[in-house]
Amino acid sequence: MDLVLREGAFLGETHIVTGAAQGIGFWIAQALARHGAQVAMVDLDPKRLEAAKAKLESAIQPMKNAPLVVPADVTLEADVKRAVSQVLEATGCINGVVNVAGITRDSRITKKSLSDFNLVLSVHLGGTFLFTREVAVQHWHPLFKANGDQPLDDGVNRFIVNFSSVSARNGNVGQVDYTAAKGAIEAVTRTTAREYSNYRVRVNAIAPGPVNTPMLATIGEQGIAAMKRATLLGKIAEPGDIAATVLGMACPRISGYTTGQIFATNGGMYLA
Repeated sequence: MDLVLREGAFLGETHIVTGAAQGIGFWIAQALARHGAQVAMVDLDPKRLEAAKAKLESAIQPMKNAPLVVPADVTLEADVKRAVSQVLEATGCINGVVNVAGITRDSRITKKSLSDFNLVLSVHLGGTFLFTREVAVQHWHPLFKANGDQPLDDGVNRFIVNFSSVSARNGNVGQVDYTAAKGAIEAVTRTTAREYSNYRVRVNAIAPGPVNTPMLATIGEQGIAAMKRATLLGKIAEPGDIAATVLGMACPRISGYTTGQIFATNGGMYLA
């Protein structure tokens, strides 16, 4: 991925990206690393993570900081605690978290099993909550206490970017669990922005429209064509488009005065 920000924009920073072994998560990890960050790549499958790390390293030459591979199930509290601890032990700090990990189990409400419903919520909403909590519990809150319970006005870049979806506001047939999770993530984003304000953590979310990923390909050519027509720009986003938006949200020069907001990166599919 080409530079979007200045060279070394995140040099000296550590960013966690969940769902980083493929798709949008991988593109975001690559974009952050391209701009100097040490990226902790979190995903479920260790082999896929190692392959993603190798792909990332081959794409960025020379690389400022080798990415960390952190296998973890975002739905398991013990896994998330271990993952955050592992990153802190390796780097000494965590500047940002991008909560991308997600799955779908599509079927209409009348055919939706409770187990599938709960699983989708657990990955999207539960995973977002757990990483949001653990980075604060293990790192940002201790810094706040050590500062005499005073705001962390130390100039350090701290951010969280959560992933919602245009479907949270538009609805989507067959995705009651997915849309419920994404809508809840928007509420979580606003509440976290308030609770983490003394840590000087900017907490925002991105709500993409259709993106050219293997998940989108499952709807077929006619479905994709319909998606294109539903946008004002007449096209499907590429993963790099979403990664570029996340870069702007992570950069204090661009979004240093923005928190608690939802960025609707949907090509005009839905106008809030």
